[in-house]
Amino acid sequence: MYKKNPLRFLSIYFVFFVSFAFGEEIAGTNEFSLWIAIVSLAFLAIFILFFSSRKASKLQKIHENLSSKQAIMEKNQNRLLTTMSENIHDIALKAIEEGREVLSKPSVSNANKEKIFANVENRLLGVTNDLISFLQLKSEKIEILDEEFNINNVLNEVSGNVCRTFSGSHNELIFEIDKNVPRRLIGDSLAIEKILQSILEYQMEQGNKLEVKLEISMFDTHGSMVDMQFIMTDTSQGIGEHEIDNLFKPYYDDSLGEYVGLGLFVSNELVNMMDGTLSIQSTVGRGNAFTLSLPLKVHDKSNKRMYRLPHKNLIEKNVLIVDNNYNAALAIKKMFAYFRHEVTVLSEIEFQKDRADFRLYDIVLVNQNIFDRGLVSYIHRIKEKQSLRVIALNSLVTIETEEQFADEVIDAYLSKPLNQERIFELIIGLYDEDEPIETSEKIPAIVIASDSEAKKILKVHKASIIETQYITQESFKEFSHKNLLIVEDNLINQKVLTNVLNHSGINISIANNGKEAVEIVNEGTNDFDVILMDINMPIMDGYTATQMIRRERKNDGIAILAFTALVLDSEIEKMFHSGVNAFLSKPLNIGKLYSAFSMYLSEDNENLSLPKLSKKRIVKDYEGIDIRVGIEHSNHSEALYIEVVKEFSDAYGNSDSVFLNLVAEHRYAQIKMLCVDMRGLTGTIGATEMHILVTEILQLLLYNRESLIANYKEAYCFEIQKLNASIQLYLSDVA
Repeated sequence: MYKKNPLRFLSIYFVFFVSFAFGEEIAGTNEFSLWIAIVSLAFLAIFILFFSSRKASKLQKIHENLSSKQAIMEKNQNRLLTTMSENIHDIALKAIEEGREVLSKPSVSNANKEKIFANVENRLLGVTNDLISFLQLKSEKIEILDEEFNINNVLNEVSGNVCRTFSGSHNELIFEIDKNVPRRLIGDSLAIEKILQSILEYQMEQGNKLEVKLEISMFDTHGSMVDMQFIMTDTSQGIGEHEIDNLFKPYYDDSLGEYVGLGLFVSNELVNMMDGTLSIQSTVGRGNAFTLSLPLKVHDKSNKRMYRLPHKNLIEKNVLIVDNNYNAALAIKKMFAYFRHEVTVLSEIEFQKDRADFRLYDIVLVNQNIFDRGLVSYIHRIKEKQSLRVIALNSLVTIETEEQFADEVIDAYLSKPLNQERIFELIIGLYDEDEPIETSEKIPAIVIASDSEAKKILKVHKASIIETQYITQESFKEFSHKNLLIVEDNLINQKVLTNVLNHSGINISIANNGKEAVEIVNEGTNDFDVILMDINMPIMDGYTATQMIRRERKNDGIAILAFTALVLDSEIEKMFHSGVNAFLSKPLNIGKLYSAFSMYLSEDNENLSLPKLSKKRIVKDYEGIDIRVGIEHSNHSEALYIEVVKEFSDAYGNSDSVFLNLVAEHRYAQIKMLCVDMRGLTGTIGATEMHILVTEILQLLLYNRESLIANYKEAYCFEIQKLNASIQLYLSDVA
């Protein structure tokens, strides 16, 4: 032991020697007590030395462990950014291959084929949006907002996006919401939506035929603040401790051929910015559990009853739920029980063994796959004698191999996952169709226009809008001098829309929420021809804003196009009941946007614009950057690519001065991280020459050739300045 630490041995020997010497002298003077004190101090010194040595050893081990983890994290971060452009291709190819497998099945309907094609777009679009968020975090451009929002709108947006992305996976997505969760909260709804969506998408990716559940509860803290808790569990195989440690550190997985955790990394950063916490527990073989806690404010904390049915005869109904997923049925039971309904739940197996007596119930919810001729005939007989409401349950995730079961015995269709507001609206719709849905403002009465005003009444188009092929930014010049109001709270979506329409000559106004939209329209300074209305927004959503705009007769001639992620019959009906003329599903498709504009902005909108072909725009060549490659990496969307290069320019356009300072100060670790960032990002935007240069610098650093880095100062400055100049020229050309 002492051979390993000779200094400690010498220190102990010295203490004993001094103690002995003093002991001899003290014994001669009969000061024995002083000798005892000195010896005690000597033993204390020995103990301190021994303890310090052990502690130093432990600290050394901890330091080595942290250094090892830092090295692994740095390596993973390197892999993330250096292969970002290649991974975007991998995700696209993987999604396309999965789509081909499903499309090869003859039983898949045309409607479901369209969903699959959208799924391919969504996966690539998600990577691009995560990239934009990553760049915004790098340049510290993301701010957390504090605005009122409807939690149900957030859940609709999340379920629409997640389920569309994973159509055909046969996973079950469940929302289970405690009865005390308020309808309206105050916080950053977009950040919450992104966090929930990223985590749920990660869980849905873990396999097929999984059960993924989101449980939402609220805990009082102090004042108007509450602690909102979101627990997301899945029935996957789970992950080990090493994977948990690296879950929020994005890296490139060789075995999967794709990134892991880019969305989770962004989400974790957002949670920290919101002063929340995000943790994960995992049991191998049993699944994962994410726990998200966010401090939020409640709009009206004194309101304990957030969903009030308009009549007493709508409460205390007897309800039967029969579903192929028992846990999903239990979650639905909780939502019906909120309205004091007596709810019975049966699994599909229990129901098939011994069919329940439907005569005992007021409302029956049955999974769509359970309906057969015998059951339909049975329901017909009961409906002839008593009032029975029948709802067919299905899932937003699962693509049915047959067309939706339809029969006159079915009163409504309900797609899982559900939230409290959708159950609330369902009950009202089942029993009192003329009763307006509860909003912050009453739905305006339908006004019959006079003959002189009849020309202002626009057609309503309830079907999905057909895409016009080969549409470019130039195509929208057809609508020059028209007045457009974009109502959208997502800044990226705002920029993408304005980029698409920059060359059109359309006069564009922006509203960040429904309240702003109503104020702008009512001011009357702009005679709007069309309004693009997002549905899920804070402060005031698209439903309420549309209703309030339609209250004024002068606004009858404004076409309102809803923009939504959740395309369900019930939601579509709600949109049209609010007063919209047509709807567009997310994400933005400029071919469909062009078709919608043709319907309502062309001089003759009697014919709802058949799709037509338009010539592709020829993209110019720019020095140091291949715009075509960059657009291909951005979901083939030039509007989205414009946002990527803008964010890149803001974050790294002036990195030449940073590089020079780092070289002068010999800060090679920071140079390495800069080159790692630049290598991945330049490959993504199509900046090949800069990509090659930073790869060379990175290789020198990896082989400890730091002495040669100074030779690259001039080349780095030249390439980044050339690249940034080309980006600015390109942005000027498309402005």
